[in-house]
Amino acid sequence: MRALSARERRLVAVGLLIAVIAVIVLGVFVPIVGGFALRAEERSDLISTYTRNQRVLAGIPTWRAQAEQQKEDEGQFAIAAPTEALAAEQLKSRITQMTNNEGGTVKTISEIQGDVPEGWVKVRADLQLTMGQLYKSLSRLESEAPYVVVGYLSVAAEQAAQTGRLGPMEVRIEVSAPVRLDRSA
Repeated sequence: MRALSARERRLVAVGLLIAVIAVIVLGVFVPIVGGFALRAEERSDLISTYTRNQRVLAGIPTWRAQAEQQKEDEGQFAIAAPTEALAAEQLKSRITQMTNNEGGTVKTISEIQGDVPEGWVKVRADLQLTMGQLYKSLSRLESEAPYVVVGYLSVAAEQAAQTGRLGPMEVRIEVSAPVRLDRSA
C-alpha cells in the first residue's frame, strides 16, 4: 500500500472528524433534545387532562342534582308492577282503554315474549281506527306517563282503496315499556 499524500491525509482527517461529529450529534444531542420534546408533550397532555378532570369534578354537584331529579321522574318512564306479567297486563289495559276512549275497536291484543330485553314488556295490538282516532291515540301514547316506545306501526287502508273514501283502517302496533318491579304496586 502506498503512503497517502498530505492532501489525502487532510481529506481522511476531515472525513473522520465529520464522522465523529455526526456520531456525537446523532448519538448524544438528538436523543437528549428528543427526550426534552417528548417530556414537554407529555407535560402538555397531563396539564390538559388535569384541566379536563377539574371541569368534570366541578360538574359533580350538577350531575348529582340531575340524578336526583331523574330518580323522582323514574315513575314516568317505567311501569311499576309486582311482576312482568302484571306489567304486560297494565300495558294491554292502557292500549285497550286508549282505543275505546277514542272510539276505535280492539280486535286482538297480546304480549310478545320473544325479542324483548330483560326488564321490558312488549305488547302487539290489532286495532280498527279512523285517521283522527289514530292521530289522537298516538298523541296520547306520546304524552301520557308512563312513556312507552312504539316499535312498530302498520296501517292498512283497504276500504279506502275500494270505496275511494278514507274509512276505518286496520292498525297493528307494537308497544314496549320498561318495568320497575315494585312489590307494593
